[in-house]
Amino acid sequence: MPAAAAVNLAIVVAYLFAMLGVGMWLTRYVRSEDDYFIAGRSLNRWAICGSVMATNVAAVYLVGPAGRAYSGGAALLLMAWTGNMLAAISAVTFLPRFRRLGITTLSELLQRRYGSGIAMAISCMWMLFYALFSGVTMLTCATVLTGAFGGGEYFERVLIGVAAVVIMYCLFSGLLAVVYTDLLQAFLIILGAVILLPLGLKAGGGIEVLFDPAKIAPEKWLMWRPAGQPDDYLTMLMLLVLGLPYWFTSQYMLQRSFAGRNVEEASKGLLWAALLTGPLTLCYIVPVMVAGVNPELQPPTGSADSVLPMLVQKLMPIGLGGIFLAALVAASNSTASSYLNSLATLFERDLYRPANPDRSTKHYLLVGRVVTMLAGGMGLVYAVLCHRSEMNLLDSAWMIGSIFQPAIFVVIAGALFFRRGTTAGAWACLVIGIGYAAVGAFGGWAAIGDALQLSHWPIFAWDHTKAPTRALVGMPLSGAVLILVSLCTAKWASDENRAAEHAVWLNRMRFTPGDWTPRRRAGFGMGVVCLLGMIVAAIFDRDLPKPWNVPIFLGLLSGFVAGVLLAAGRFLPAEETEMHTRAAIEDSRFARYLATGWTWAAVYTVAIVLVVVLYFTG
Repeated sequence: MPAAAAVNLAIVVAYLFAMLGVGMWLTRYVRSEDDYFIAGRSLNRWAICGSVMATNVAAVYLVGPAGRAYSGGAALLLMAWTGNMLAAISAVTFLPRFRRLGITTLSELLQRRYGSGIAMAISCMWMLFYALFSGVTMLTCATVLTGAFGGGEYFERVLIGVAAVVIMYCLFSGLLAVVYTDLLQAFLIILGAVILLPLGLKAGGGIEVLFDPAKIAPEKWLMWRPAGQPDDYLTMLMLLVLGLPYWFTSQYMLQRSFAGRNVEEASKGLLWAALLTGPLTLCYIVPVMVAGVNPELQPPTGSADSVLPMLVQKLMPIGLGGIFLAALVAASNSTASSYLNSLATLFERDLYRPANPDRSTKHYLLVGRVVTMLAGGMGLVYAVLCHRSEMNLLDSAWMIGSIFQPAIFVVIAGALFFRRGTTAGAWACLVIGIGYAAVGAFGGWAAIGDALQLSHWPIFAWDHTKAPTRALVGMPLSGAVLILVSLCTAKWASDENRAAEHAVWLNRMRFTPGDWTPRRRAGFGMGVVCLLGMIVAAIFDRDLPKPWNVPIFLGLLSGFVAGVLLAAGRFLPAEETEMHTRAAIEDSRFARYLATGWTWAAVYTVAIVLVVVLYFTG
């Protein structure tokens, strides 16, 4: 191993041990199960912002899209950018209403609406999904390490080591450790991005390479592509569909909001994360696309997923590259830990505690930690299977997301907005929606069509092994089943009574929003204009000058999110009704110095200066 790689590897190992030490140190602030599972409802907007950013930028949603951009172009930027738009909408629609209900898991909502059977079934499905998805983030982390330092022949050994670190990290302090170490990771990832951007551009031949069609084909800058091309419009629509459950009804993402001090802090944290993540994603995609021009910057293993860690290792100065890789690895570990923490919360709150009430706090914490270990082992098994089947990172994530998420989202949305929904309708939605996707994922519909000699029927002719097909068919299919079965069973007395009781309970979601002010009106208008602009840009994407279409999309996205941020007060409660009990962590140095707007302003100021200085002098 070259000396530079050895130094960077030593930094990665030291950093991971340091993060474990921080997790152990934070145990002093874990004094109840609420501290472990929802951080004592102590998080302000900047802590939530950092945790959401580190989670979404560092794991599979950075390394995977970078690999796809290297081979296919910039279209996967829309995965992050449409997600940011959905996050902004969720912050002022679903999130405030969930907080008004005072719940810690969405299963509490489902139990009141559909009964304990549906709630337990969805909790179990979520736990399975989170366990498997933690394996995807472990796979990402191992890809980063082997892509940067080599050793691909020992990939599964590296994977086992990563899993051990993830599980140990999560066992200590739960969501507290995840959130406050995420803050550190977020700052380092931002600085790493702005260091890599100018160095990557220079290594590829300068900024003029971006405008040279002989080196980067204009088609690579297309964001909306015809069917049949890599990352075509069907993939983009799938990302929009799968983004709905991720941002609106995912226990994993909402848990950070449930941990916020109040509705405003939770909503503003998500909005700031959506605003700040957009430009950051571009800082990683551009160097990766430029790398394809330079023969010396090709992935050594032949795997596109390893191109980003390889660039960091080759281009960034010794030490700085190690720190950034360490932050990337640690944030990926933190993402896996977030999934495992959400899983443990669901098991403890929705399954174990109702069956074993009145136990001690230590007992419930022990149960949560045991479940975390078991789920981490399941995630490791899925990661190994994905590696052996040679699935790339995004396909590994979409495989399970397209099976579970559409039907679960429909059931939860129905609990909120479809008052005629019944328990039978919810069961039918889950069974048919998830059953359709599971059969399709393994090629079952094609086999059934051949056996019945009905291969010409669309349901059998479509390629259901592809995630876009499963998501785009599964979501409307699940919705139709929920509505039709519910209407046919709406006269069942138990469902009528439960719906009436649920309607009374849902009244708690109602609140008096803030008044319209000139600032809020301007923000709302800006958001509407930018949203319409995004639609127009998508329609005429092929006619827009390349690569200027990319900053046009980014500007419209940022304008939309900024508009929602300015107008947010109109959609949030005018008066805060939640009583905040100050948690011990709020008096710590972590909270005082890291979770502040001034710290974020300083980090982004340094980042902007670094981009300019490194491009002209690096």
